[in-house]
Amino acid sequence: MSKLRGFLKKWFIFLMLGILIPNVVLAADSSILEGADLSSPGEIINLDIKLNVSSTIDEYNAQLTYETAILEFIGIENKNNWKGNNSITDSPVKLSFTHDNGVAGETVVATLKFKVKTDVTKADTLLSLEGTAVTQADDTISNLPKVSKTIAIKSTDNTLKDLKLNGKTVVNFSPNTYSYSIQVEAITTTANIDAVLNSPTASFVENYGSRSVQLDYGENVIEIKVKAASNAEKTYVINVNRLDNRGTNNDLKSLILNSGKIKLNFDKDTLEYKIKTYKLDSIDIEALSVDEKATVKIEKPEEIIIGENIINIIVTSEDGNDKTYKVILNNVDYDIDTSLKDIEIFGCDEELEFDPKIFDYEIIYKSKYKDSIVIKPVINATDEDVKIDEPLLEKTSVIEPGTVVQIRVYATDGTESMYTITFVKDTRINFFFLLGLIIFIILLIIFIKLLIKKNKDKNVDEKVINETPKDIEKTKKLQKINLGN
Repeated sequence: MSKLRGFLKKWFIFLMLGILIPNVVLAADSSILEGADLSSPGEIINLDIKLNVSSTIDEYNAQLTYETAILEFIGIENKNNWKGNNSITDSPVKLSFTHDNGVAGETVVATLKFKVKTDVTKADTLLSLEGTAVTQADDTISNLPKVSKTIAIKSTDNTLKDLKLNGKTVVNFSPNTYSYSIQVEAITTTANIDAVLNSPTASFVENYGSRSVQLDYGENVIEIKVKAASNAEKTYVINVNRLDNRGTNNDLKSLILNSGKIKLNFDKDTLEYKIKTYKLDSIDIEALSVDEKATVKIEKPEEIIIGENIINIIVTSEDGNDKTYKVILNNVDYDIDTSLKDIEIFGCDEELEFDPKIFDYEIIYKSKYKDSIVIKPVINATDEDVKIDEPLLEKTSVIEPGTVVQIRVYATDGTESMYTITFVKDTRINFFFLLGLIIFIILLIIFIKLLIKKNKDKNVDEKVINETPKDIEKTKKLQKINLGN
């Protein structure tokens, strides 16, 4: 019984070997295209022709087919001492290789080079290889099984199906239009971007997909970047113009230093001022903007020193633009003289006896002064920061009795002197005028008396001429009677 078991065991082993050995040989006589299973448009694909033969072969012939619409055959590189002068042609391609020493087992005959075309629309492509091997010993030709290779092509679709801003599709949207311009109202502060991919294999570049974007006033550039499965990127751009109705005025309306004691000829278009101050220990600044919606920021030293002190007044318009006014205080520790050296008066008969310490003067008015008087003060101090109220102060206005001309001399630290000239009516008595008047009156009296006497004599003569003889006789009698008496 044991002998029977041993005999059956041996026959079982031989039977299994008989079954397995032929299969191993068949599996070895094969060919494959070995290389990448996935590629992208524009990429290079390298595929090795790999043989596995049980007998020594010295020649290999094959036919290669591929899809010319997808792949471009660009080269052949022989491997492992295989030789072949093969032409690069469109599919199908006839290939022939030889080996001087012969090869058995696994061997790589050549590497085939392909380039995936850039305008590919298919998702994959198929290559086929069918060949024969020639045995060196007896020139036996063995047909190798036909093999195929499928290569998946990554999608190049990096377009959008839809693009919305704040819930509405962008006007005139098209997957092939990549730039848009949109205007929104000033109250719109956020752009909510909703982008829909056209291909399920595409994706958004990180931080460039659907999202909310805070809008500044004016131009805002929003980018949506789409990446295809092939890694090719495409960028959609939305230019969002947020209307800006904010004020643009950043001018100062007024600038007052120490309640006006420090004099400043302010002008909104003058941005820098140099002022000399005297023993100043503090500074108070009042600055008002033209536009009430603008903001004013004052930057000043914590302590006013002897020397240069810089003050910046920054006016920011409602739309955020700045304008800086600069005041440079040159603070010195000596006093200033605000007295006048002289007051020159032109067109006046009398010369003004000027004294810098006398501040009130009177000029007797004459009618000819009405339009001819010119008053010009002369500053005594040499410091450029001593000023007079009027730039040249040449007073040529109409002069009348009672006219008062004030000349104010001041320094930037508030020190000032006020000189006053008053035109008064002439009340003096003119002797020669009075004498002439008296003579005129006397002559007038004499003239009147002479005129009266002359009139009397004339009346008497007229009376005599008009008397009759009877009247004359009567008159004589009266005379005699008077004489008798």
